[in-house]
Amino acid sequence: MSARCGCGLEWSTRGAMAAPSSWLLLLCLAGGVLHAGAQRAPDTTGFVSVDCGLSEHSGYVDDATKLPYSSDAGFTDTGQNYNVSAQYNDQALLRRHRQLLTVRSFPGPPGRRGCYTLPSFEAGTSKYLVRATFMYGNYDELNKPPALDLYLGVNFWKTVNISRPDAVHTAEVIAVIPVDAAHVCLVNTNSGTPFISSLVNTMYPLVNWTQGLVLIGRRNSGATELISRRRKRQMA
Repeated sequence: MSARCGCGLEWSTRGAMAAPSSWLLLLCLAGGVLHAGAQRAPDTTGFVSVDCGLSEHSGYVDDATKLPYSSDAGFTDTGQNYNVSAQYNDQALLRRHRQLLTVRSFPGPPGRRGCYTLPSFEAGTSKYLVRATFMYGNYDELNKPPALDLYLGVNFWKTVNISRPDAVHTAEVIAVIPVDAAHVCLVNTNSGTPFISSLVNTMYPLVNWTQGLVLIGRRNSGATELISRRRKRQMA
């Protein structure tokens, strides 16, 4: 599997997906994308779950979702690891959302990109849900929650505005990935240093080449505990 800096669907307007007439190469300037040979292989359920900022060679199974999380060291070669501030590092959060306790930060000038390379399981034929999660947690002790732009390949995904240190922000997109890797990039918009808490990449069957789906909101009505679903693949 060869690493590319990011090819994807073209956009006719900011945030509107159009049918591709040619593939564009995303130059992740100063955002270094890791060689694919060093990536962790996807697990047998079709999930790649990454705890951003976790120390290299570390991993665990999340108590709430039962998904295995690994360090992001095998998916990017830039950025710096941090723990959230002690006031946001409590046992309740550890039990519920362990992946929020660390972040990877991408310092640099406006316009600089910090990029991840996530493997695709069936390049060009299957749809994927990519989820990015952010909790600032005052990791840099500046108490200045940032804003950043998020891209999937060459496609603008959304602007993430961090509202307060303890707020958890989630961005999701569902799209066809036409090459052998998905490239998720955080772009410095001169509104603070971009950072990220976790990334999840999984197969999803409900989009096509001309349109994708972006998360507006999700509600869990009436449930007394977290509900996690996995889609099992039918083997021929």
